[in-house]
Amino acid sequence: VNSHYNSLSCVLCVAPFRFLLLFIYTLSPFIHSPTMSAVDLQPMQQTNNAQDLVANGNDDNDAAMTTTTTTHDEYATTYTELSALQAAGIAASDLKKLTDGGYHTANSLLMTPMKELEAVKGLSEAKILKMRDAAREVVPGWQAGSSKFSIASEIVRQREGQIVRVSTGSTAFDAMLGGGIETKALTEIHGESNQGKTQLCYTIAAASMLPPAEGEPSWKAGKVIWVDTEGSAVLTRIGEIAEERWQLDKQSVLENVMYARPYTTQQLDELALQMGAICTQEQVRTIVVDSIINLFRTEFSGRGELAERQQRLKTFLMRLKKIAEEHNVAVVYTNQVSAKPDAMSFGPAFNAVGGHVLFHASTFRIQMKRGRAGMKVAALETSPCLPPSTAEVQVTSGGIFDA
Repeated sequence: VNSHYNSLSCVLCVAPFRFLLLFIYTLSPFIHSPTMSAVDLQPMQQTNNAQDLVANGNDDNDAAMTTTTTTHDEYATTYTELSALQAAGIAASDLKKLTDGGYHTANSLLMTPMKELEAVKGLSEAKILKMRDAAREVVPGWQAGSSKFSIASEIVRQREGQIVRVSTGSTAFDAMLGGGIETKALTEIHGESNQGKTQLCYTIAAASMLPPAEGEPSWKAGKVIWVDTEGSAVLTRIGEIAEERWQLDKQSVLENVMYARPYTTQQLDELALQMGAICTQEQVRTIVVDSIINLFRTEFSGRGELAERQQRLKTFLMRLKKIAEEHNVAVVYTNQVSAKPDAMSFGPAFNAVGGHVLFHASTFRIQMKRGRAGMKVAALETSPCLPPSTAEVQVTSGGIFDA
């Protein structure tokens, strides 16, 4: 009797665990693995609910003053939604005129010259001045009466927490750049044809979607905007590199790339305004322009149009710079070169196009050139914080690799 009783007790004790194991096994197909997949890539549209906090015209003033952040920590890139100006008495109809004109944040009102804002249809100088006063009240650090100067140590601390570095695919290349392609900066890649400039951009675009490593911020990954001025982009290469190199889902990667093909500099300017709007709605990590100078060289020819070309180019570059700083985005653009027939045999045979305007606008300037045995050499020519250096790389089906 005792043996039967003990057997029955064991069965009764084990039975609940068997049921629990069966229940877990049934749910196992719905439990995702930590590997990167299409489901994992989708949340890059917005990884937080901060945008939901931005008030509309019916919310109270405190909600309307909410500052939108793209992360959950103190180092998040912060910008104030345009709708926050309603709390300061700005009409919704006037705010719509601003968004139609390409201004989507309160910060942009303080980063844009008055004469450009006056070009917005339907807004008088008095209204613009009132909007700028309202923006100073809601944008952190711009409140009336506050100092416009900051302590250097605080600026350095904030910058170190905000900057993201996107991999080039090569450890030597990344080390040369101090960790990779920086956000909040403009990076120029120039060189002769077939030196790996666009392949490098494909690799950077794919790396922009890599999930963060342990200890890195959850908002490191993001979408990519690709502006193709030459009509030569093969976007499938981004998916192929991401799949072969980092085992990311090819289709999901391509769904997170926004592509535009401008044919004129006017269309390019319009795209710059659209990029600002996209960055307020989506989590964008990298903007690629391939190439930066092509349309300007096409439309403006000769010395007689050089001044106008350079002014238009400068305006476009400044818009890119504002987007990079305001939204913590890495801006990468390729540049063409022109031959120097009269160059000495020991000097460079070509120059990067764009003159001093492009030279001064670029935070980092990289030249891609031929190396030994089919390799490529990436040369860092200009940087505000790094010495000139070189890194030897190779171009493969998986993008840029160490040589």
